[in-house]
Amino acid sequence: MASNGASDSIGTAAVSWTDSTGVHIRVYSTDGDNVTERYNDGDGWKTGTLNVPGSEVSATCWAVEGGYTVRLYATVQFESTTEWCNGPDTKGEWVKGAYTPG
Repeated sequence: MASNGASDSIGTAAVSWTDSTGVHIRVYSTDGDNVTERYNDGDGWKTGTLNVPGSEVSATCWAVEGGYTVRLYATVQFESTTEWCNGPDTKGEWVKGAYTPG
């Protein structure tokens, strides 16, 4: 079996919420090199715009005025973790967050 980079495993994190329009699901997966997003807002699964380096992934979300905020944490080869942010405050775009490892 050919190696796909940092690891030969797939990691997944998921967040979900419910609002007046229904259930929203976000699934973040890594192939060992990059993290990508799949989402379902009630009308089938679609591929999101997220494509960032990462061999491990975790995520959380919470309600804010105007919607929901998602924070994704991608670790690259067990060395550094980068925070990625998406929500009303980023106008729905993924932007690098302020998180720094301690």
